[in-house]
Amino acid sequence: MSAVGLAVPARISEDHFVTALVGALAGRLVEEGTSLMTRVVRDDEAEEQLYRHWASMGGITGVALLGVRTDDPRLPALAELGLPVAAVAHASHGNGFPAVVVDVEGSVAALRTFLAGRGQRRTVYVVAQDDRDDAPWHTVVEGAAVLEDGEVDDSFEVVHAGQGGEAVVTAATAALAAGPATLVFHSDVHAAAALAAFRERGLRVPQDVAIVSWTYSTLCQSTTPSITALNRRGVEIGAMLGERMLGALAGDRTTQDRAPAPFVVLGETT
Repeated sequence: MSAVGLAVPARISEDHFVTALVGALAGRLVEEGTSLMTRVVRDDEAEEQLYRHWASMGGITGVALLGVRTDDPRLPALAELGLPVAAVAHASHGNGFPAVVVDVEGSVAALRTFLAGRGQRRTVYVVAQDDRDDAPWHTVVEGAAVLEDGEVDDSFEVVHAGQGGEAVVTAATAALAAGPATLVFHSDVHAAAALAAFRERGLRVPQDVAIVSWTYSTLCQSTTPSITALNRRGVEIGAMLGERMLGALAGDRTTQDRAPAPFVVLGETT
């Protein structure tokens, strides 16, 4: 059985969006008799070394890439190694390679439309230190605080936190000093941690504070109350990436598909 390689950066290896994507990618490949070999890498250097190892050892016939950036050095490096690629890429990060194109701005727009329909309330995006590695999301969220006419939206704030759940909860708590707000967390784990902390302190959810997770998962469904979350279609994107990878293995070097639109899964925290 041939195999496709996938390097997963350690910082996102436990992200439930990523795990859903990887599972669906593996499932689509297996349907065609191709396995998926995943490795967690600590940094860019380790990722590059892994690709060179795969190319020298044989057995890996192609590589799937996550989070392709503008002028991503992995693309020419893998071409030099003779390994076909397929990628998940942000809409602004180029073309000319097989990819599933994700519109991060569309995700933010879907969430803001949902929140606007819930009534007037401050919206605070809580960005943890480890979330800042997600450059497209971070850039879009920062820009979303600016209205179409260039004016700053006073009802929309971005709060930066340190690394880890405790730092995120501390920053989120401080954001509530100005009054009730809807807090949006990049991580479902951070959203659940904040929910537990707020309820322990006697805050009413969603009356005193509403909570939304940028990442939808079974964790969001299992908390009490359940957490409203954005389903960014990880399963569908993973299956589409598998399709593009199979195409690349068959010689396709250019086809790109647009990822399906995200949608809000209503929970009890909004």
